[in-house]
Amino acid sequence: MTRVRTENGVVEGAESDGLHHFRNIPYAAAPFGANRFRPPRRAADWDGVRDAITPGPAVPQPPEDNPLGALYSATDTGEDCLTLEVWTPDPGRAGLPVMVHLHGGGYVYGAGSLPGYSGRNFARDGVVHVGINYRLGVEGFLYLGEGHDNLGLRDQCAALAWVQRNIAAFGGDPARVTIFGQSGGGVSVMFQTALPASRGAFCGAIAQSGCSLASVDADEASRITRQVARGLGVAPTVEGLSSVGPQRTAAASYKALARFALGLARGDRRALLLSPFRGVHGTRFLPANPVESAGRTPGVPLLAGTVRNETGPLLDGIMSVAGPVAPLVRLGLRRALRLDRSTLRAYREGPRRIRGLAALVEAGWSDWGFRIPTIRLLEARPEPSWLYEFRWQSEQLPPDSGSFHAIDLPFVRDDLETVMAQGQPALDLFGNRPPEELAQRMHADFVRFAATGDPGWQRYDRSDRATMVYDTGSRCLQDAAGAERAAWDGRRPGRM
Repeated sequence: MTRVRTENGVVEGAESDGLHHFRNIPYAAAPFGANRFRPPRRAADWDGVRDAITPGPAVPQPPEDNPLGALYSATDTGEDCLTLEVWTPDPGRAGLPVMVHLHGGGYVYGAGSLPGYSGRNFARDGVVHVGINYRLGVEGFLYLGEGHDNLGLRDQCAALAWVQRNIAAFGGDPARVTIFGQSGGGVSVMFQTALPASRGAFCGAIAQSGCSLASVDADEASRITRQVARGLGVAPTVEGLSSVGPQRTAAASYKALARFALGLARGDRRALLLSPFRGVHGTRFLPANPVESAGRTPGVPLLAGTVRNETGPLLDGIMSVAGPVAPLVRLGLRRALRLDRSTLRAYREGPRRIRGLAALVEAGWSDWGFRIPTIRLLEARPEPSWLYEFRWQSEQLPPDSGSFHAIDLPFVRDDLETVMAQGQPALDLFGNRPPEELAQRMHADFVRFAATGDPGWQRYDRSDRATMVYDTGSRCLQDAAGAERAAWDGRRPGRM
C-alpha cells in the first residue's frame, strides 16, 4: 500500500511490480443535487485515509454494445463520479512527465478508469498517467444557457486544475503535463487547446481521431435541448431537467443519439458527426472552434492523427440494420457528404484506387469527419505540430474498412496482450498476431512527445506535409493524404 496526501486528504493506493495505482480520487464534488447542471465545484475534504484501491463509479450513461466491452464499456455508474485515477512509477520522485487521458465515447459513453485505458505501461516507462471521468450526454453536453454550457468540458478543466495543484505529490511535474485522447477524447483535446480556461494547464496535446470542427452554435444546441426536454416531458431549463433522475437522462441520451443518426438516411449533413452532444462555440467559455481560434493566443505543441477507416465498422453496422433499404442509405450518405466528381476521382484514380459505392462513402466520410479537419487544424496553427496516420489492419478484414476507429488504442498503450486476452472478439478484429513492434513504436513516440515535446519525426507544415504512417513498416511520408486532401481543399467555400 502507498499513501499520498492530496489537497482534500490522504489517499491509499496499491503497489504492483514497483508501480503505484490510485483510484477513485475526487477532483470535484458530485454533480447532482444542488450541483446538477452547474459548473463543477470543489470536492469536499475528508478525515483519515481514503481508499484509493477500489474503483469508483463511472458517470451515468446508457448501456453500450461493444465487442470489447469488458475493456471499454462502463457498467458500474453512480452520482459521485467526478473522479480520476493515477498511475505513477514513484510518488517519492519529482519532475516526471505527466499524461492526462480524456476518454472517448462520443460524449455519451466511457470512463477514465476502464481496463482498456490502463496507465500501467506509461508508468512503466517513467510517465505519471492520469485518467479522468467527466459528465456525458444530457448531463454534460446539453446546452442550458450561458454558465450552464459545455459542462463536460468544464469538468475536464477542473480535473486539469486539480492536476496542477496535486500531481507533484505523485511524482509528476505540473509544468510537463500533456493531454491526450481518442475520438470524443480527441475532440476534447482539440477543444482544450482553444479554451481560455485551460491556458497554462498543459504544455502539449495529442489528439487521436478527433474533429476540429465538431462544435455547434447556441441555436443548434438549443434545438437539441428542446428536443430532449420534449421527450422527457419537462421544460428545457436547469430546473426542468433536474426534476428527472440520472437514469432517465441517460436513457434520453441514447434516444437522442439514435434519433440523430436517423438523419443519415435523409441525407442530413448534421448527422455525419454522429452525436448531437457537442461543444458549443460562441459562448464565453468556448469563444470559437479550434481552427478559428488557432493563432489568436499562444498555443502548445500538438501531435494529431487519424486511422485510415474511421467510419468502417459504423457504416457496416448501419447497413446491416438498414437491410433492403441499405442502397438508399448509402445514397443518402453520399448526398450528405456532397462527394463531387473531383473528390470521387481522387479516391478512384488516386493511390488508393477505391471501387464500389460503400467503400467510396466510407473513405469520404472518414476524411470529411476526421482526416481533413485534423489537417486543417494543423495548417491553421503557428505552433509546432506533427501529423500521423494509422494504416495497419488485420489481413483477415476487408482492405477498405479494416483500419477501424479505435484500432490504435492498444497500440498507443503498448497493451496488445490485454486486448488479445478477450478471445474471439479480439481475434475477429486484430487477427492472430497483431504486430508488437508497431505497438512498441507508437507507444514510445507518444512517451517521447510527453517527455520532450517532440515525437521524433519531421514537423508538419505546408511545404512538404510530413506524415508518420504507422504500419508494419512505419515511415514518414510527404503529403500522405495527397490527392484526397487536394480534392477536398479545392471544393467551393462552404462545401466541406
